[in-house]
Amino acid sequence: MNEVKVYDNPMNKEVFQKEEQVLGRAMESLEKSDTSGMSEDPAFQVLVKEYGKLLRQSRRLVTMGDRMQHSLNRLNRDLIVSEERYRGIFENVSEGIYRCEPDGALLEANPAMAAMFGFRDQEEFLAQRSNIKQLFCSLDDYKQYESALAADGVKRQEMRACGPDNATLWLEISATSFCREGVEGAEDGIVGILTDVTERKMMLEEMCKLARTDSLTGLWNRGYFMELAKLEVARSARNRRSLSLLIMDVDYFKAVNDSHGHCIGDQALVALSRVLQASVRDVDIVARYGGEEFVVLLPDASREEACVVANRITGNIRSERIDCGVVRIPLTVSVGLTSLESGDDDLDGLLKFADIALYAAKKKGRDRVEVYRREPHCFPISRSAYAEEARLPGKGR
Repeated sequence: MNEVKVYDNPMNKEVFQKEEQVLGRAMESLEKSDTSGMSEDPAFQVLVKEYGKLLRQSRRLVTMGDRMQHSLNRLNRDLIVSEERYRGIFENVSEGIYRCEPDGALLEANPAMAAMFGFRDQEEFLAQRSNIKQLFCSLDDYKQYESALAADGVKRQEMRACGPDNATLWLEISATSFCREGVEGAEDGIVGILTDVTERKMMLEEMCKLARTDSLTGLWNRGYFMELAKLEVARSARNRRSLSLLIMDVDYFKAVNDSHGHCIGDQALVALSRVLQASVRDVDIVARYGGEEFVVLLPDASREEACVVANRITGNIRSERIDCGVVRIPLTVSVGLTSLESGDDDLDGLLKFADIALYAAKKKGRDRVEVYRREPHCFPISRSAYAEEARLPGKGR
């Protein structure tokens, strides 16, 4: 650390030595004239008196100057210590720190900020990124940053930034304006701090995904399916749009587990999920409903269109022997289908109707699609009678 040292100037004690000698001789001359009875010129007496007064004032001024110099040296020392402390923080913190003009032109950035964006040092970073606006991937994020800055400063705003190799960085930015007082014509500047929260953001997203997906198949789980499907059914009913629902169950899946073990059974469900996803559109909502049961919601799909999809699913699964490593297992599914027919329909009702159709498919021999219609005599037996029969012992799936 550089330290400003204060040295006493030996000349301070001798600076008025000559003047003191002159004043001394003048005083001696006045004293001799008094003792000899010869009076000195009054003007000379006044001159000596004023000269003595001037000499005393000059001494005071020199003393004050020494004190001021000492204080200035102490202030300079404190300023150097403060500057080194600031520079140490600026250079070594893990957060990115920047300073820019009111228009966003970057003036300074610390090493952490340069490394955050994949640059070797601050000079290279500032050469490639001249304005804070260039760091934002989203124009909306930048406008939000500008608005907050103009109001009361930016406080922990989350932003997407363009990182190394066009990778997306999630950053948390805080910034405030400052006034450069004492500089004539100078405008306010901006100082900000950036914290990399990419890892935390990814962990939160992964946690949300785990809460919404089935851990075995990677499909949506039952809870999240219900959340998405309720919104979609309400939207379709409100806008009088078509919508269909499929519930499917793997035929004789218990025999697969009993013959090959639950590990092979799990592999079969994973492989079947891939076939299922490949058989539907991206907009369709596919979920594992429970056990070996799956559900598919088909927005904007009429009953006839849903039948085409359901038959494609059963055909793809039937023709695909599920490869489970040591064995290839033939699987089939039974499908129950229903469609939105009234603005009063809700998700619970559609699930109930599709489940009734699924039981009909099981009863009629499996590996088939059955459609639930609300017209009379759509099944060989009435809806209530069929539902009751499906719950009798020995009539399981």
